[in-house]
Parts: sequence; structure tokens; C-alpha cells
Amino acid sequence: MKKIIVLGVNATSLKYVPQALRSAGFEPVLLADPEAFAGQAAQSLRDCVCYPADIQDRAAVLRLLAEDPSITEDAFAITGLYDEKFPLIAEIAATYDLHGPEPVAVRLASKAEVAALIPEFSPPTLRFTAGEAARLAVDPATLAPAPDGYILKPAEEAGARGAARLPQGSGPVDLWNAVATAGLSQDAAHPWVLQADIRGSLFSLEGYVTDGRIVFIDFSQRGRISWTEVSNLLPADSRLPHGAEDLCKAAVTALVERSGLSQGYFHCEFLVNGRQPFLIDANIGRLGGAAIVEQLALAHALDPVEILAHVLTLGLPAAGTSPEPAYHAQGSGKSTLSYYYGIEGGGQVTSVTAPDGGRCLHTQVAPKGARVGPVGTGDAAWVGMLTGLTSDVAREIEDVVVHTADGPRRPAWVAPS
Repeated sequence: MKKIIVLGVNATSLKYVPQALRSAGFEPVLLADPEAFAGQAAQSLRDCVCYPADIQDRAAVLRLLAEDPSITEDAFAITGLYDEKFPLIAEIAATYDLHGPEPVAVRLASKAEVAALIPEFSPPTLRFTAGEAARLAVDPATLAPAPDGYILKPAEEAGARGAARLPQGSGPVDLWNAVATAGLSQDAAHPWVLQADIRGSLFSLEGYVTDGRIVFIDFSQRGRISWTEVSNLLPADSRLPHGAEDLCKAAVTALVERSGLSQGYFHCEFLVNGRQPFLIDANIGRLGGAAIVEQLALAHALDPVEILAHVLTLGLPAAGTSPEPAYHAQGSGKSTLSYYYGIEGGGQVTSVTAPDGGRCLHTQVAPKGARVGPVGTGDAAWVGMLTGLTSDVAREIEDVVVHTADGPRRPAWVAPS
């Protein structure tokens, strides 16, 4: 079978990605850190070829490929399930003459590009580089209206990595200090965005584009503790304020048409303020992360393998596309819930106890011995995910225990609201 290199996959999807690619006629080759996974995800990784790599270190990934030609030799394509890695994936594809994601999806990995294409559906946005911030050439005061202050984000990152809030009245020095302390690349060309801080409920719209035709699958609603997403209800179409659904769909339609996207999944995230949705992350070319693949499977009576086979091949125009899953009509599937739990104050995880014989699916995200940050600091604070029908998850989450170096802890989570 032809090899497809995968750079970027989360713990839940990793349980199914190897089988999904094999069902589509491809052999998976993973670039990943084996020590970063536990349980079923770790077992799945052991069942295929994996080259250890820190995918957050761009230079290290490029060096690994340059030093070991066997990785790319006879490979057909390279892809991944993190859209923020699409620019790196595209660079590798060009260097080694591999197929890769659709170029439009690569371009839309930038929040700055998305905001420029559909400004009427985006928060007020300033686009700039780290170099411009260092020269104090970016003044937050020029961004209006922003009555609740600002959100600073790297243009090509996810999971709140590098994000910060700036209060109203912040100036060029405050913005540069936030960029400089974000712990990310200090390359002068590194792109950033500053957006008005929108207060509202977080919804995402799941779907895909095939031959330019948009298929809307479901809305979901997230719960958050500060910067950490900790829960997801799917479908959540009935929870949208009146009129917001049409505006969300109009935003996605405008983005697809203006960008020229012809195929690929999307996981478009909106903050809904009153009845007005603002697109804050487009996530073009991939399915939603966390446990959304399992929620879609449960809601629509499908197999996660079937869904991911469609996601991965639709995102590679040269691969040919696996059959479209038989999704139910939008919003009509069974109610599913997933808790992406962490622990207050953070700590070193030694193990996790999930309900024995429970009805829910459990994915341990933090491997044994891993130290996680306090819940609220970003999605890197996740310890595990409990996913199932809503009534089952609401009951079984009470029996989850996180064992730490400091003793047993209750998981931290909140319901979507």
C-alpha cells in the first residue's frame, strides 16, 4: 500500500486513524512523540510505523526528514489533523514531491487570512508580525470597537497556545510584552492577530465541502474554564439564539466561496454575542478535535473509522475520496456529550480511574508521569476525555478519579452553557 505520512493527530483520533487510512488503501506513517500518548492511543501508535518527533519544533521535524530519507521515500502524501500544521506540511510536501492538503486549506490556516476574507463575520481584527510589534508599530487603540478589551493570538496556532487578553487602554508596549512572553517563535515575520474580545457562548459548526458543495453536519456547544475547553454537547442546534444559525452558515458559505475551497472538512468556531455570531477560528481542512469524531459517530450511528477515512481522503485531493458517511439530517442525531477534564491547579498525573464497565468511551490524554498545567491555561491542561450519550456522561463523570503525585483529585469540568 502507498504510504501517507501523518503529522499532527490528537489522542482520540489516533485510536482510529491507522485503521481509517488502511481502509482507504494507504499505510500510515506517523510523525509523533510516542511518550505523549497513553492507553488505546499509545497502542494504536505501536501498531504502525512511527518516527519520534516533536511536531511543535519545526526545525527538528525538517531535520529529521532530511537526515532519514527512508521516511519520505516511496511516500504518496503527507497530511494531518491540525490545520495550524498545514503550512509546515505543505513545505514538506513541496520539498519531497509529495501530495498534500488543498492549497486553499493551507492558506486558511492563518486567522489573519480568514479575517481579511470575511471581515463582516469576524471580530474587529488587526493583523501584524512580531517584527512590527517589536518596533512598537501596532497600537491596540486603533482597533475599534473593543469595549471589553482585546485577545492576542498567534495567527497559526490552536488550543489557546500563545493567546493572551489585553485590557482596554493597552498600548504598543503592552502588546509587545505579551508577544515577547508568549513562548513562541521570535521570528520577526511570525504572524499575529489582535481581535476585539467577544463575550458569548462558544459554538462550532461541523461540516465539509465536496466539489464546492457545502454539507452542514451539526452545531456543537463548548463549555470553557478560562482558556481551556472542557466540554462539548453535540448536536446543539436547538441552543442557538434565533437567527444565529443562518448567520453562521452565511459566514462559512462566504469563506468557502471567497477562498475558492473545493473540498475538505471544517470545524468553524463562533462566539455568539446575543444573536450575533463572530467567527473566531475557521479550522478549514480538518474535523473538530478533542472527541468530536466519537460524538459524531454516536450521534449518527456511524463508525469513527468510517468518518476519519472520509476526513483524511477528502483533505487530500490526490488521494481519491472514501465514501461519504451517512450523516443524519442536521441536528437530528442522538444527544452526545464529552467532558475534556483537567485538574484545578495542575499536577503530575500518575493514572486515571474511569468507571469500570461504563457505557461511555474514555480516552486518557495525559500519559503516566505527565505534568499538566492548571485547568484554564489552555487545552494542554487536558487529562482525559469521557464521551457518550449525554445522560450516560453526566452520570459517569462523577466516578472519574485523577491520581496524582499529590493524591487522588476530582476532575475539573463545566457543562456547556
